[in-house]
Amino acid sequence: MRARSGTFTIRVERLDHESLVLDGLALARGFFRDDPSSVDEGAFGAAAGLGNAGRIELADVIAMNRTMRARSPHKAWTAIVDVDAPWLIALPADLDLLEADDKHWRDASGDDLVSAALAATIGPGRGMAVATKLLHLKRPRLFPMLDRLVAEMLGLGAPNESTVEQRVDTAIRLTQTIRAEGRRNLDALRNIRDELAPEGTQRSLIRLFDAILWFAHPAAGVRGAPRTIEVRLRDD
Repeated sequence: MRARSGTFTIRVERLDHESLVLDGLALARGFFRDDPSSVDEGAFGAAAGLGNAGRIELADVIAMNRTMRARSPHKAWTAIVDVDAPWLIALPADLDLLEADDKHWRDASGDDLVSAALAATIGPGRGMAVATKLLHLKRPRLFPMLDRLVAEMLGLGAPNESTVEQRVDTAIRLTQTIRAEGRRNLDALRNIRDELAPEGTQRSLIRLFDAILWFAHPAAGVRGAPRTIEVRLRDD
């Protein structure tokens, strides 16, 4: 059954206490229809979740660089490519950052698992953006892609100069925020997913949410998908 009109609006409370009201369906449809990571040959979105579930491989880094606007040198990944990764094996393939209710999340030790994965992948030469893109490739239902635009849309700009520990803390905080705000928008995100599936766009809820946030940023751009950006003051 087609979702009713008006049930696609995404409302986000930012970390700086401002609010976003986003046309979720239009933003998601425009992004996944025209963005190279979704539609080009060998698109990143089509490869998410299909690789080696228990190991980071060089092929993952190559796929990320080719399709996700990343320019991450292979040498930066040497420490975690083709080595045992118990932190990755510990991540259940079916654990969903947004679909899991609070009890399921606690029982699965979701916060601890996510924190361990972020700490393992963020390091010298591996910032938050590329680390979470790679983690999304391995667990597309669990990790959002946290680049600068998504962070800024959530009201938290990452400093240009920061330690590895600070970058990990930022990634953890943003992931927790996305879980909280995604859970609040769960019905709308499910409606958007159901609306786009017959059009050939089949993505996890977390991918829909981070794409909507990214594409809503004034600095974002997708070929063939012009946007209208409207800013209003809230009546308190």
